[in-house]
Amino acid sequence: MARLPDFRLETYFFPWEFAARHHLTASDVQTMTLGELLSPADDKDRVAFENQPIGYMDTFGDPALREAIAQTYENAGADEVICFAGAEEALYLAMNGLPDTRDHAAVVTPNHQAVETVAFAHWMRTRR
Repeated sequence: MARLPDFRLETYFFPWEFAARHHLTASDVQTMTLGELLSPADDKDRVAFENQPIGYMDTFGDPALREAIAQTYENAGADEVICFAGAEEALYLAMNGLPDTRDHAAVVTPNHQAVETVAFAHWMRTRR
């Protein structure tokens, strides 16, 4: 497996990420409490959340979540949906599973650095 370079943006911000008084670069919901997140939920959803195991899940994602996502498309079933815990895994799968040696990747910037890094690593590996 190819060794990917450091995520430059992450290593740049790391020393200040949790020390800065105002964190204006967060891409997560860390400023929201769990109570705030669940405030719009009804009793059924809150019970489902409270009883959700936090161990390993189905490899392709929770079946109920995959079904809910598939229902937003006209021609897709749950078996055609894959869920990821974050962007990194999805980008890795897409860049390693979709292109072959004849393909080109157009990468729009600015972006999540992994889009460029993984595409470049794949390109280097397939051109040999």
